[in-house]
Amino acid sequence: MDKKISALIFDLDGTLYDIKGFARRLVFARPGEAAVILAERRTRKGLSGCDYGSAGVYYREFFSRMSRLIRKPPEDLRAWYFDRYMPRMGRIIRKYCRLRPGAAELFAGLARGSFPVAVYSDYPQTAERLAALSPELPAAGVKLYGPEHFGAQKPAVRPFLTIAADLGAAPEETLVIGDRDGADGAGAAAAGMAYIGIGNRKQQKKSPYSVMAWEACLAQLREHRDLQKILNPWGNP
Repeated sequence: MDKKISALIFDLDGTLYDIKGFARRLVFARPGEAAVILAERRTRKGLSGCDYGSAGVYYREFFSRMSRLIRKPPEDLRAWYFDRYMPRMGRIIRKYCRLRPGAAELFAGLARGSFPVAVYSDYPQTAERLAALSPELPAAGVKLYGPEHFGAQKPAVRPFLTIAADLGAAPEETLVIGDRDGADGAGAAAAGMAYIGIGNRKQQKKSPYSVMAWEACLAQLREHRDLQKILNPWGNP
């Protein structure tokens, strides 16, 4: 990658850790809630790319749509989501998931160099889930974002532009690293940002974007001219 990089935006789920089998674990943890979990996923899919301008309006629409699917009161679904479902997600992350190899060192090196970094997830409670993934994260200086900050869902462009501005970087000098072409990739492209997708060989062949294994992405970051000196304290393999 030859473009100048002044800031990095990472997705969380599927990017900083492998989500293979994660959805199944969520359902198996509470089989009786399978229908509600399915309704949540269908609702989230239906809101892809929507931008309501505020968290209040976004979640009002979110739980209203869920309510129509599952025929439960929106206020009950809101309580289930924030008080039970999201904390359960954090517990499953803590028990079964591991941070990608080299990610902790990467974030530590970026923090040492005061390099602008953000983690932006389509799910709320980003800080809690990141801490569940690794006690070393979030590293100092890393800005954390979720739908509760914007009232929007990827690939809506406003959150990407707002995050870049918060990081003090121009969109064209911001690199987004994610795992979903239709969310992370499309949002980055709409914002005029560079994008690297994390995926397997099948995904690499099908994607219109630059998609690679995590290890290859990590190597590119280490070798990039704008990051090399910052990450040098922990060296190249």
